[in-house]
Amino acid sequence: MLERSIYNDQDILAYFTRPTRSVNHRVIGEIRTEAKHRAIKVATAQELEEFLSSWPDVDPQSGLSLRGDELLIKAREAMIAAVHVFNSASLTFRAELFIVTSIIAWTYLLHAWYRREGIDYRYYEAGMVKLTKQGAERYWELGKCLRHEKCPIPPGASKYPPAKPGALMIEPLKAAWRGQ
Repeated sequence: MLERSIYNDQDILAYFTRPTRSVNHRVIGEIRTEAKHRAIKVATAQELEEFLSSWPDVDPQSGLSLRGDELLIKAREAMIAAVHVFNSASLTFRAELFIVTSIIAWTYLLHAWYRREGIDYRYYEAGMVKLTKQGAERYWELGKCLRHEKCPIPPGASKYPPAKPGALMIEPLKAAWRGQ
């Protein structure tokens, strides 16, 4: 992009800045003058064309990258769906549907956070990623996300205390169902 001379620093900045990754004008200038990142190989003309042709690969409503922020977009959409369902007067079981859909939203949100922090949120067995019957990787459910020692949700915000490793949260769910 720098070699083409048709992009100013502001134009280049627009391609690389998004809510989860902020790039300062100064950085573009440092790259241009080779004050920083000299060791990084310049993209070929073909690589640049591929990059530019995929742009803008951005969700128009949230400004999130459809590739890099997929889990955040899913979390947002699931929570919007949960609220829409809850506000729908024509549904009989809207509270239950809200709960299930919001659990999905929170799970996606925590998966996005763990991914950003470099924490692997997949299940393992004998050192191998555990798979579903269909062959897909098994990811942590919301309860496991909330019980992880590095969970960003502050203590006390979650209703249930951390469980013993491998323990199921069946009893608290049964108690909640009975209204206890």
